[in-house]
Amino acid sequence: MFLKKLTLHNFKCLSNIELSFEKTQTTNRKWTLILGENGTGKSNILKSIALVTLGSNALGELLGNTDSWITLNEKSCTIRAVLETKKGEERIISLQFNRGDNLSKIISNNRDSLHLIDDAIENADRNYFVVAYGASRRLSNEVFSNFEKSRNGRSINVRNLFDNASTLNPLTAWIIELDYRSGNEGINLVKEALNDFLPGIDFHSIDKEKKQVLFQTLDGIVPLDQLSDGYQNMAAWIGDLLYRITETFKDYKKPLEARGLLLIDEVDLHLHPKWQRMLLDFVGNKLPNFQVVATTHSPLTAQQADKGELFALKRNDNNVVEIIPFIGSPKSLLVNQLLMTPVFGLETDESYEVQQAKETYELLKSKDGSLNSGDKEKMKVAKQKLKTMLPKRTAPASSVKEMDLLERIETKLSIKK
Repeated sequence: MFLKKLTLHNFKCLSNIELSFEKTQTTNRKWTLILGENGTGKSNILKSIALVTLGSNALGELLGNTDSWITLNEKSCTIRAVLETKKGEERIISLQFNRGDNLSKIISNNRDSLHLIDDAIENADRNYFVVAYGASRRLSNEVFSNFEKSRNGRSINVRNLFDNASTLNPLTAWIIELDYRSGNEGINLVKEALNDFLPGIDFHSIDKEKKQVLFQTLDGIVPLDQLSDGYQNMAAWIGDLLYRITETFKDYKKPLEARGLLLIDEVDLHLHPKWQRMLLDFVGNKLPNFQVVATTHSPLTAQQADKGELFALKRNDNNVVEIIPFIGSPKSLLVNQLLMTPVFGLETDESYEVQQAKETYELLKSKDGSLNSGDKEKMKVAKQKLKTMLPKRTAPASSVKEMDLLERIETKLSIKK
């Protein structure tokens, strides 16, 4: 299954949003990145996708208070998704929640759409395979054998997106169990994936006596639970994702090449800028057939998006949230250039203090001869700040060399003409 289009009406703070996931008329985008200030509904877009693809059984476990999904002072909300099956067939799934409806009424009102999902799931529970992660994702120390037995598998796959307190699969326990169950074959798959996703460290071994998974780091051999927060955060959701994929598609020779949909909020959470710049490549290379919809605040992550893959949620003058596509390719811009495009909306790449000093200086300068002694002192302070703090914008030596090379190439080409 792939997403082709999502339309939201009065869903939380999103009164009227339409987002296409089509790359061309015949293909769907692999990546969709969504930016936006806090409170513009980035997470709500991910939740709406999860809700409309869950099916009736799992929907009941995550829906909660129906009214909480409906925009204030509105009577109902609608989620409409156009999906494409593996065979290229379209499925239109639409859910409407009316204020005051209980679960039974919701399922009854949306019977036809839910029937499409439920039939597909009944035929094979891995149809419409969706996994989702919220911004709070940490390693769990729970006992694996008692962890996921009580709830519907589809709701478990997305629960972390809806519940900040929801823990992920305890990675150490699963790897130890996998080692007992399938030996080197299963462990090698996990080892290779973790090595790729966790740059700078390597999967070392399993200490069965101490029940620890060990990694080789620059500081020596370290158990998983003693790695840095950044590594643990990545290991938590990547390990959980690997578990869900390999368990669901365990009859596949290459389970990571299965089709699915990954929803992840703040995809680059806790990651150093060096890792952020490589993250999309890591995910894309390991999961070549997954469609990914993710949110981010990072220009370094946004810079990895290709043409048509980056969008921003912004409030207009009427306080209505709109979705704005990025025009062009983020990959062709420098990070500071990207920050000053409409999707980020920064007015300058200078520090806030320098920006304030400039504004103060320009304002006072415009008063000309009407400055009092206090204004003159403020202007003096602002001028001194600009003198000492204004960044220099000299081009690096490599840029000069590159420009010189281009000029020489152009000269040779013109001579040949």
